[in-house]
Amino acid sequence: MARLDVITGSMFSGKTEELIRRLNRAIHADKKVLVIKPLLDTRAKKEITARRKRRREDTKFEAFINFEAHTVQSFAEIKELILKHRPDLLAIDEAQFFLEPWIVDCVRELLDMNENTDFTIIVSGLDTDYLQQPFGQMPHLMAIADTVTKFSAICFRCKKEAVLTYRKPGSPTEQVVVGDFEMYEARCRACHKLPE
Repeated sequence: MARLDVITGSMFSGKTEELIRRLNRAIHADKKVLVIKPLLDTRAKKEITARRKRRREDTKFEAFINFEAHTVQSFAEIKELILKHRPDLLAIDEAQFFLEPWIVDCVRELLDMNENTDFTIIVSGLDTDYLQQPFGQMPHLMAIADTVTKFSAICFRCKKEAVLTYRKPGSPTEQVVVGDFEMYEARCRACHKLPE
């Protein structure tokens, strides 16, 4: 039976690291995998990347595992890649950047088309933006998922558990601004202050 699994949480919580771990397990089980991400995610064009701090005193994160990915911006592009690669597992990273409802329709159609197979879709993305508002189509994807795994990070300020993404002062105020540690931090509820 086809299934949809969603991995979510704040920035720096290990979502992509978990996605890559699951992809590596699938490859070990001789499954064909296809990884896609939105064209809007400009941080790494042809791959998904997990980041980490190397040492306690480091203030920046570095890429430490990568996985090849295809950038897409339409349902038609996803269908074309599916026909070309015939995957057993489709991974969608940074799914919050798919802002239009077509991504939900796409996932539903792929699940219906493969309902009698072991086809799996794994979606990874932020559930909320820096204002703590639902982000993109992630809430809809979470609602139709077979499983939802929510990760937490470590608060950049107090080092306690963090479930929120904080955008640093002086950054743009639009909901969708692609950035990394230079613009964002993981924060606990106590340390997260909404911008004015």
